[in-house]
Order: sequence, then structure tokens, then C-alpha cells
Amino acid sequence: MTTKEQTILQTFADYFCAGKFEQIPPEVVHKSKLLMIDLVGVAIAGLKMDFPKMMIEYLADLQGKPEATLFGSTAKVPALHAALGNGVSGHALDMDDGYRFGGVHAGVAVIPAALAYAEANKASGQSLLLSVIMGYEIVNRISKAMNPSHLSRGFHTTGTLGVLGAAAACGVLGGLNKEQMASAMSIAALQGAGLLQILTEGAMVKPLHPGKAAMAGVLSVDLAKRGANGPVTALEGQKGLFKAMADEVKLDALFEGLGSHFYLHDQYIKLHAACRHVHPTVDGVQEIMRKQQLTFADIESVDIATYPVAISFCGAKEIPDSAEGAKFSLAYSVAMAAYYGDVGEDRYVQSVVANKEIQGLANRINATLDDKWAKAYPASRGASIVLKTTKGATYNVDVPLAKGEPENPASDEDIIAKYRHNAEGQDPTVVEQLLQVLLSLEKHSASDVTALMAKMRRG
Repeated sequence: MTTKEQTILQTFADYFCAGKFEQIPPEVVHKSKLLMIDLVGVAIAGLKMDFPKMMIEYLADLQGKPEATLFGSTAKVPALHAALGNGVSGHALDMDDGYRFGGVHAGVAVIPAALAYAEANKASGQSLLLSVIMGYEIVNRISKAMNPSHLSRGFHTTGTLGVLGAAAACGVLGGLNKEQMASAMSIAALQGAGLLQILTEGAMVKPLHPGKAAMAGVLSVDLAKRGANGPVTALEGQKGLFKAMADEVKLDALFEGLGSHFYLHDQYIKLHAACRHVHPTVDGVQEIMRKQQLTFADIESVDIATYPVAISFCGAKEIPDSAEGAKFSLAYSVAMAAYYGDVGEDRYVQSVVANKEIQGLANRINATLDDKWAKAYPASRGASIVLKTTKGATYNVDVPLAKGEPENPASDEDIIAKYRHNAEGQDPTVVEQLLQVLLSLEKHSASDVTALMAKMRRG
């Protein structure tokens, strides 16, 4: 907790301003590299999606001061525009990393902001890595304190709280002092936004949330450097973010282990290109099909029992009519997994959404609330699956945690394979060069990363 003299943001500011790359444990540095590899790969694949294309064309047309690389464009743009566009590309697939105790995707707000600001300020790879690690720290800690209440009220945590991590990361890169850092984060807190109505309609524009969060981080730091002062009680104040956006905020452990336990280490990696709440069920159905050697045609029905957030996010019975909507449909994503054997980014296209066979099975998949999983959430985000075959056999499996969680981790090889798959269609030499730079980022500069990203094509 804070002292009487210190607000929450001031306490974080003290920590961020004192942070040194040499103090970060090697395993945390390594995890930060893997998360950057994962996000960059997801952003490359996101360049194929319609909404990132719109955003890239719009931002490139605006032109402006050539500070930072906008992925998918040959021209450099102002750093805050690069952060916005790259954040949109990074979230378009819904395949970026996350933190289950906070219901948040810190990386897609933090990393685009940090990359843009680091390039504009000619920062070293070490500084970039440190900034990313610090950015994750505040997003995950605050989101853990505010959720599940914050999510339940209809806020998209990645947009509302990703701003804090983006500002922290850019503040580290900008060499802010403690007062400037606290102001930058408070200015960012004023800009956090994200409504989950996009799960019901308008899912195409969901990536605006992390994109705007990344952009707000850049803007907030630049304003703080020029002398702008934000309300340092922006979180806990009487009209602050906590009271405005949550019914319950758990602050007791907010600073527990700060400096010794890095929350970035608790990130999960997505191995399916859909909302995380779909993943346990997809894993379970794939496990049954693999063990029992079942084909798509063998499946009569699937019954899913799971936790409330999975139902509220992804449990709608209606068949989705868009690729974006399909990512938030338990029934459709599970049917797609059964049909293809995977839930890769290339499956969420309009032709697949219109597939009558997949639609037919999706109509025979039912999801309901389960008290066991409700009580276990968020320590466990699980599902019980009952699969019935056309021959009358019934198979059951419980999946407490999807693959990719820290307790059920994706390996380095899994993450690198995902990166390479997401980068298919790009120049393979550039793809491998970028991978090697990211794996040894402390020996490179931020510009070494963005120079290679500039060679990635839309299409």
C-alpha cells in the first residue's frame, strides 16, 4: 500500500525511475524477449486484417514528423501515430498475450508504445526491454486489484488500464524524473477507455482500445516532459478511476513483491487466434478427438460447462456473421477447431464463417454456467466438456487451464513456431533476421527492430 505521503502512482513512479536493466533477473529478461517476439509476430499477421489496413492507410496519409515505423507502411510517422497503428495491428487477431488475474492484455498496449518511443529517441535494446518489463508491472498489478468488478461493469481492461503501462514504458525511455513520471501516468489514466459492447456488435474496431492506449502513453509522456501536471490521485481519488470504473478494488497486495516478483512472468501465451475464454474448451475438444481418433463427422454434439466471464464474453448462441464475431463465439470456434484441427489466424475469414458444415455443428454446441468453475475463477479459467458422437459414445474432459498459462506453459519453441507461422508470406530472410535481433535485443537498438519491421508487407 501507499504511505500517507505517497499516492499509488507516486509509489510506482519511484520504482520505475529507480529501475536498472542490470537488476532484472535473466529469466525475466528472457520472458520479455519472448513476449516481444510473440507480439511482433501477431502484429505482422494482423497486417492482413481489414481494420489495420484502414488504420495504416489513414495514418500514412496524415504524414507528419517522421519519428517511428508504422508496421505495413514504408513511411515513418509521428511516434504517437506509430503506437496507435501498431497497437491496432497487434490486437486484430486477438492472439496477443494476457494475464488471467487481471483480464488484461498488457503487451499490446505497452510494446507498440515502447517500440515507437524507443525508435524516436534512439534508445538501446536494453532500455527498450527495461521499459517493457516496467510497463507490464503496473498494468497487471492494477488490473488484478480492479477485476473482476471492472470487467463485469463492461470495461475493456486493455484499453482502460493499458494506458498506464504505455505511459510507464515511455517514461522509462524518456528518462522522466519521479514527478514527471507520476504526472505522465496520471495524464494517461484520464484517457483510458474501452467499452465491451464491441463483444455484441462492432467487433472489427476492438483493436482501437489497445491502439489508443499505446498512443495515450506516448502523448502523456511528451506532455509531462513539457511541464503538464496530472492529478496524482487519478486512481484512488474521490472522483478517480477506481470509484468510477469498479465496485470493488483489492489494494492489499498491490505492491507485494514489487522489485522481486515481476508480473510479466505471469503472462499467458495464446496458441489459438480467438478470445482467451474459448481456449480451454478448444483444448478439451481437440484432446478428446486426438485420444479417441475422432473426425469432424463423428461429432454429434458438445456440451460445455464453464465460468461466467466465458459465457458473457463468448457464450452467445447466435451464429456469428463476421470473422471478428467468430473469435468471440465458443460454439463457432470449437466447431472450427473440430473441422480444421486448429484455430489459427488464417481460419478467421469470411469464407470459413459462412461454412455450412461448421455452422451446423456450432448449432449443436451448448455452453452453460457451472458453479465449480465460477468459484475457481480466476485462479482457474476452466471448462468441462461432454462430447457425444454420432454412434452414441460419450467422452468427458475437464480443462482447468488452457495451454500457454504459466502453470501449463508454452515452450520457447511453441512461441517461436507461432511467430514463424504468423509471419508466413513475408520474406523468410527478414523474418529470421528479426527473430535473431529480438532474441539478442540487449545487444541491439530499438531501431534494429523497427528497420526490419518496416520491410513487412501488408497483404
